[in-house]
Amino acid sequence: MSLQFLKKLNYQYEVTTGLYMLESWEKYIVNGIVCAGFSLLAYTTINHLPTQTMSLFGQISNYAAA
Repeated sequence: MSLQFLKKLNYQYEVTTGLYMLESWEKYIVNGIVCAGFSLLAYTTINHLPTQTMSLFGQISNYAAA
């Protein structure tokens, strides 16, 4: 990817979320919260989704057998 493309993506992110009107230290705080949220979402998905999926399939097979 070129540097211009990455700059364009960053610009689109800032304009879409409204970060362009914040100061740099405020952007760091907001981006930190967003990264923490995505990290927690990824952790939960990786650790709990397989268990929940198997439980759901087990319930579906119980309903199908009845």
